[in-house]
Amino acid sequence: MTFERQADAKRFLIERVLEQAEMEGVSLSKAERHMLSWSESDPDFKPDWNLASSLEEEMGDGEFENKVTGLIRRAFERDVATHRDARYLYREARAKLSEGDHYILVMLDFSLGLKLRKWWPF
Repeated sequence: MTFERQADAKRFLIERVLEQAEMEGVSLSKAERHMLSWSESDPDFKPDWNLASSLEEEMGDGEFENKVTGLIRRAFERDVATHRDARYLYREARAKLSEGDHYILVMLDFSLGLKLRKWWPF
């Protein structure tokens, strides 16, 4: 599977985060869910500044990012343990998202970093 559009790659990652949160009993507010989709380059994304402000009132950026990076890391570990193509899918999603400007990409890189990069430079 490859991702045709950045929106498809972002949807894949958001689904992984939401599923992991549900499995762990971690609640994500409407504002947090909105921020998972935040993008400066996705034409399908419609920013809701009220939700963005609401998240700032709920928690700081650091707290939100830490929460999401933990969910991404644990979802990845679970997926890799149960699906042989998981690492490839996450890598492909990261590659497609790197074509644009997506907030979830920051958290993906922070949580998985080198685990998604190919070890050869060519």
